[in-house]
Amino acid sequence: MPLDALRANRMSCRARVVWPANGERVALGSSDDAGTISAVAGSAHELPFLTESLDLLVLPHTLEVAADAHHLLREAQRVLIPEGRIVITGFNPLSLWAVRKHSRSVNRFPPSGHSWISLPRLKDWLKLLNFDLGAGGASAFGAYVPPFESEPWLARADWMDAAGRRWWPMAGGVYFLMAVKRVHHMQLIGPSWREQRRLARGKAAATSSVTVHRGHVADSERGR
Repeated sequence: MPLDALRANRMSCRARVVWPANGERVALGSSDDAGTISAVAGSAHELPFLTESLDLLVLPHTLEVAADAHHLLREAQRVLIPEGRIVITGFNPLSLWAVRKHSRSVNRFPPSGHSWISLPRLKDWLKLLNFDLGAGGASAFGAYVPPFESEPWLARADWMDAAGRRWWPMAGGVYFLMAVKRVHHMQLIGPSWREQRRLARGKAAATSSVTVHRGHVADSERGR
């Protein structure tokens, strides 16, 4: 069951990208009861949207399963409008959840075989694509309790959520990140003050020359 990350979103037009797998068939433009349109992607890392056509893009654990995470981020930068926002969730490789990833459990969660990207590395990638992580952006960690399969063990480790947020905040099993796409427009830079003085002197000399020339013409006419 795919994660409906836009369930609580109030935008009137919403879309969910579907990468068909194992013979799955999804009709292009089909919608569910919540009004979310399902758009079929043409390849494993392409987004079927026009350039600068989206206000918000949510990637819930998408980069971890993408064939090319770098290319997918470039696609995200392409389809977002200036000042558009991207929201990303991912598993933290610097957490106890990473230990669980390498276990031999049949019902292993999180699943193995995926490429986990650390939050500092992801921030570096986004900065190279002109995403702003400061004003308007945010990041946070969560899920400090290890993903035990046993309910009693989960109850025993419940204290780790409060302790983790206080004592080891960077070791949460999951991170959330929001960034804003910035577009740096070209600015016209005026001449320096020295250039302005040179231009002013040139204008003054030209004005004086015109005045002298007019006076000479007037004297000549009076001499006639």
